[in-house]
Amino acid sequence: MIGNPFAEATAASLLDAVAARFPEREAIVFGEERITFAALRARAVRLAHGLAALGLGRDDKVAIWLSNRPAWFAAQQACARLGAIVVALNPRYRAHELTYILRQSDAKALLLTDHLGGIDYLETLQEVLPELAAATPGELDAREFPELRHVIVDAEDPYPGCHRLRDVQDAGGDSAGVAASSRPDDVFTLLYTSGTTSFPKGAMISHRNCVPHAWNVGEALGVTPRDRVLHALPAAGTWGGVNIPLATWSHGACLVLMATYDPLRALQLIERERCTVWNAVDAMVTAMLEHPDLDRYERSSLRTGGIGSTGGGGHGLFEAFVERIGVTLGYEPYGMTEVNAMAMFHRLDEPVELRKLPGIIPAPGLEVRVVHPETGAPCDSGQEGELQFRGPLVSRGYYKKPDETAAAFTTDGWFRSGDLGVQDGRGHTIFKGRLRETLRISHFMVAPGEIEAFLMSHPDVAQAFVVGVPDPRLNEAPVAYVIAAEGARLTAEDLRAFCRGRIASYKIPVGFRLVKDVPRTPGPHGDKVQRGRLREQALADFGDRR
Repeated sequence: MIGNPFAEATAASLLDAVAARFPEREAIVFGEERITFAALRARAVRLAHGLAALGLGRDDKVAIWLSNRPAWFAAQQACARLGAIVVALNPRYRAHELTYILRQSDAKALLLTDHLGGIDYLETLQEVLPELAAATPGELDAREFPELRHVIVDAEDPYPGCHRLRDVQDAGGDSAGVAASSRPDDVFTLLYTSGTTSFPKGAMISHRNCVPHAWNVGEALGVTPRDRVLHALPAAGTWGGVNIPLATWSHGACLVLMATYDPLRALQLIERERCTVWNAVDAMVTAMLEHPDLDRYERSSLRTGGIGSTGGGGHGLFEAFVERIGVTLGYEPYGMTEVNAMAMFHRLDEPVELRKLPGIIPAPGLEVRVVHPETGAPCDSGQEGELQFRGPLVSRGYYKKPDETAAAFTTDGWFRSGDLGVQDGRGHTIFKGRLRETLRISHFMVAPGEIEAFLMSHPDVAQAFVVGVPDPRLNEAPVAYVIAAEGARLTAEDLRAFCRGRIASYKIPVGFRLVKDVPRTPGPHGDKVQRGRLREQALADFGDRR
C-alpha cells in the first residue's frame, strides 16, 4: 500500500497537487456550471490575492455565511492559501448566533449572500451591524465587533458598506503562480459546535487534523478519479465542509454540489451525473424514500456512502438506504467536530449487519478507548463507557476557551468525547449515544437509542425519543415521546403492550406521549433533537417521581 501523499499537506497544497495532475477533470458541478481542478485553483488563487489586497493575511479570521456553492469552497481555499482561518457559519443562523460567533471568533471579514430562497441575509445582518449601511466598504467601525472591517457579498447588486465578491476577485488579478503559504499545523478552520445547551465553542481544526485524514477516508471508500460525489451536506460542518470535499478532491473525483437539499433534484442529479457516492443524514434519506418519483430515476450508478442519524433516524432506514435507494455499500460512520467526520468508519467488504453499526474502525492516526465515566478506568469488552480519542486527528482545543479546552482532555492527553460506546473484543468500537443522555436505571447504564430503536420497530411508529425522569425506585426512569406514522392510530397502551415481554422490564418507558414533533435546533448536518428541552418537558408532563 502506498503512503499517504498528503501526510504533510495543507488544503491549498492538496489542491495544487491535484490540479497539476488532473487539470481538466471536473472538480465541481453546480447546476450548469462545470469547474475543472485547474479552474478551481485559479479562482482560489485570484481570490486570495483579492483578500490580501484588502489587508487580510495569516491568522486573520474570515467568516463564511453561504449555502453550498462554488464560492464557498473557492473562499475556503483562498484562506488556506493566505494562512487565514475560515470561520464556518451555518446558513441557518440568525442574529443571535451570528452576533455571538462573529464577536467570539474575532472575525475580520464576513462573506455572505444577499438572499437564499425567502431568507434575506442582509436584513438579518442589519440587526447585527446597524452601522454597516453608513460605512465605507473596508472601513467598518462597529462597537460590538472591534475586529470586523470587511463585509463581502456574493451578489451582483452593490450594497451599502459592502464589497462585491466579484470586485474582490478582480482586485486579485491573474497571479496564478503564487504558492500557498499556510503550514500543516496552522489552524485551517474554526468549526463551531451546535450549542444545543450552551453557546457554541469554536473547535480549532488544523490542516494536519483533516487533510491527511481526507486521503485515508478516500482510500477506505475506494474513491478514484471516476467517482462523482453527490453533495448536499452543509459546508459549515466537519463532514460537509471539510471531509467530503477534501476526500473527494484528494483522489481526483468530482463534487456534484447542491445549494440546498431537495430529494427530487438529488434524484435528477444522481441520474444525470451518474453519481457513485452519496453521504446523507437520516432526514435526507427519509425525504427521498417518501418522494413519489423515486422509481422514475436511474440510480444504478450509486456505490457507497454514509448515513448519519442526527434527527432520530427510523426503523429500517439503513436497510432502505442500501436496498431501496441502492447505496449497496452504504455504512454508518462516527464523527464529531473535534475529532473529524469519519473518525471511525467501515471496510466496504464488511457484511451489511456490521456496516449498519455506527463507528467500528478508528481512522489511521486515531486511537480510541472506552473508559468508565466516573473513574476513567478502561472498560472490559462489552462494557459501555465514554469514548475517548487521541492522535493527530484531534483538535487542539477551542478558540479563546482555555477552561473548556482543559476540561475536554484527560491528564494523559485523551479527548473526552462525551459519547457512550462499547468495544466488542473483535476490534470494533460502536457508538451508542450521548453520555449525558444515558439513563442510569437502577445499576444499569442504558442508551436512550436502544429503547428508541425498539419502539421504532413498531409498524405504526415513525420516530421515538426517550429521556429520563427521577424515580425513587429506579433512580431514573425512561419516558417516551412518540411520533406516529402518517395515518396510524396509536395509543400509549398499544406501545406498553408492544414492549411487554420483548425488552427488559426496566427499559419499558413508565410513560408515553404521542406528539406531532419534538424540540429541535438547526445543526450543520440537519436538525438536532434538543434533549435538554425534551427532558424539561418530561418533568412537566410526568413529574419528579421521587
